[in-house]
Amino acid sequence: MDFGRLREVNDARRREWPGDEQADLGFRALEVAGEAGELCEAMKKYLRQQKGIAGSTATLDDIADEMADCLIAVDLLASQLGIDLGQAVARKFNRTSEKYGLKTRFGEDG
Repeated sequence: MDFGRLREVNDARRREWPGDEQADLGFRALEVAGEAGELCEAMKKYLRQQKGIAGSTATLDDIADEMADCLIAVDLLASQLGIDLGQAVARKFNRTSEKYGLKTRFGEDG
């Protein structure tokens, strides 16, 4: 799977989603924040188990699910803004490598 395929199926499902026409930029941004919060909560529960702290726990599968939800939500926001995530990630990755004098870079096509 790549970002292009994610966009394709995400846009198709978005068009099926009841009420999607009401999801403006503010809604999409809050959706990303909410999913990031759920990822943090899963990490807290995972670490709780690792450290032997009482309370509910989470597995790596739970964390993976929340990471996936974050990517899906970010792609929905990016789609609404007309941003190509593959290009954006490659560009930012390469700028960071350049900033810190690292050799590893994405190619021109991401």
